[in-house]
Amino acid sequence: EGTSEGAASEMAQLNLSEQSKVQPDEQGPAPVDHDGILTKAFYASLLQLLCSKTPLPMPVSTYYAKHLLAAVPITSGESRRLDMKQTSYKKIGPFLKEMQSDGVITCGASKDGKDKCAFLTGIVKNNPDLVRFKREWKKEMEANGGGDLSMAGAGATPQKTKLAVVDLYIVPRHISDGLQLDRDAVMATNAKTDERKGTGFLTKTECRALIENYIEKESLVDPNGKGRVLVNGPLCDALYRVSKKNKQPTPTEYPTSVKRKELIEKWMERMDSGHALVQMPGSKILNLGRGAPKPVDIEVEFRQGNRRKFLTRIRGMEEYGIDGAALSQDVSHRFACSSSIETAPVGRPALKKGRVELVFQGHLSEELTALLTGDAKISSHGGAKGSDYHLPKSVINVVLRKGVSARKKR
Repeated sequence: EGTSEGAASEMAQLNLSEQSKVQPDEQGPAPVDHDGILTKAFYASLLQLLCSKTPLPMPVSTYYAKHLLAAVPITSGESRRLDMKQTSYKKIGPFLKEMQSDGVITCGASKDGKDKCAFLTGIVKNNPDLVRFKREWKKEMEANGGGDLSMAGAGATPQKTKLAVVDLYIVPRHISDGLQLDRDAVMATNAKTDERKGTGFLTKTECRALIENYIEKESLVDPNGKGRVLVNGPLCDALYRVSKKNKQPTPTEYPTSVKRKELIEKWMERMDSGHALVQMPGSKILNLGRGAPKPVDIEVEFRQGNRRKFLTRIRGMEEYGIDGAALSQDVSHRFACSSSIETAPVGRPALKKGRVELVFQGHLSEELTALLTGDAKISSHGGAKGSDYHLPKSVINVVLRKGVSARKKR
């Protein structure tokens, strides 16, 4: 029995010694320091706001969603993640209150005064903690071969972009065949951008070059008139003769010589219209389409009742990559209004599959235009500042229904 007890004791000691030799990486992943991640992202986001000169005050909800979370550092092999509930603060409000007491930032209260930390109103640039973090971050970036602070850090806020609509032109088939134009030139085979090559979408310069080259090729410069061009049969058919369907009963006299400027204007009128949605800076073409670009419709209607009530509807934002649900939430936070999302609005034009119409309480035509275009000067409401949408103003179509008057200029 003594022998068996001794063997058991030796086996227990052996097991303990083997367990003590287990390598650290075999003991599972190390615990995540969520407070440390939050603090680092907080200081990084402040530096980004200072570098980009983002206007303040800013709603805390906007700051948290679009700036602090975007500044969360990314380690190799992992995705950006910050679980606020795993921090000792549980919510962003208590954390920002502590940072305000440390003198890093200043916060503003809500209108009703219940939330003392509803807005981020200022950043104390000379705060020792912020200065120390900036110095350490700069050393870290230099060690890793990074650039300046405005673009530094794994969680750096991307450069703001805006969208622009560029008018393009398409040569109708009967005109290109009638004039026997160069096929490669008509189809934009040698366009500067890959997105337009072979599509037939031409810039104004390229389209004008077609008629200029045709005039030179056919020797149509009028020797008897300065700045005039002779109109031969194919050119007359392409630009001046009407179709048999629209033919007028009385015979029409066609010109044999016209001013070059008038001919080019007539040429451009005969072209089919097109457009390109371009991301700036970089001139990256996101979409090519025939006709005019799809509009984003903003409609304000008046509802009669015990008190004057306006409703603002918006649809078409999905054409430009804007999620309806996300926009609804953003607008509600920015302008403190109630909202709803309709997939099949009653008494309204039908929506395409997967599209929605947003309905907001109040007259928000100026606020939505300012927010979607990124031009805060359009509206005096502070919620329109710091927009990330930047749509072309030409695609915003505002309609004021009966009983709705335009907002007075402030």
